[in-house]
Amino acid sequence: MRRSTAGPVRWNERVRNFKHMARFIVAISKLYIAIPSAFPRMLTSSRTPRYLKTMEHHNIPLDKFKFDPAIIKNRWLLLAAGKFCAETVPGSATGGALPYNAMTISWGSTGQIWNKLFFQVVVRPTRHTFSFMESGDSFTLSVFPEALKPALSLLGSKSGRDGDKISASGLHPMASSRVAAPSFQEAELVVECRKMYWQDLDPSHFLNPAIEANYPKKDYHRAYFGEIVAVHGTEAYRG
Repeated sequence: MRRSTAGPVRWNERVRNFKHMARFIVAISKLYIAIPSAFPRMLTSSRTPRYLKTMEHHNIPLDKFKFDPAIIKNRWLLLAAGKFCAETVPGSATGGALPYNAMTISWGSTGQIWNKLFFQVVVRPTRHTFSFMESGDSFTLSVFPEALKPALSLLGSKSGRDGDKISASGLHPMASSRVAAPSFQEAELVVECRKMYWQDLDPSHFLNPAIEANYPKKDYHRAYFGEIVAVHGTEAYRG
């Protein structure tokens, strides 16, 4: 009478499956440990390809400057603050933290006050850019072609505390003409602003209760008014 081999075969399959599962768990564990420590290197080493490095900029007189405020919401702006230094451009051999930072914004306003053209921007105190807004006397605002929106998404979702996100974005900072804060070569518009007023938003002044929903962590923005001192861009922004 022949003896059945079904039992040993099933047992061997279970052993093999167990070994595969064990290897899978070990691999996932290593990945879980590696990702956080590698994040700064990933920011530094991964660049966004195929961006036009230089836009054709023209100096635009302030009385000829034309700007649609809907751009702030629909296409976003890149707010940059700090002090540009050619020796510490992203990815340079000098290393160390950059003396400036940039973040994507979709809230803000522009107009005229105290007989000066101005942009208003708001920054939460928890943002890395906040310290640069506080320590410096200027900021810049840049508009980019639609094709560069992935770069703006990265700059708005990652923090400069964690790595060189400007290198990772593929954008190239450069010196501005009138202020210390950097401009960007790929921008189709750069507005240089000098700070002239700031104020913390006071929730007791919210007339619409729905506004409070934007601050679940109670990290109310600080508002900055910046006098426009120079504008460079394509002819599309000349009125």
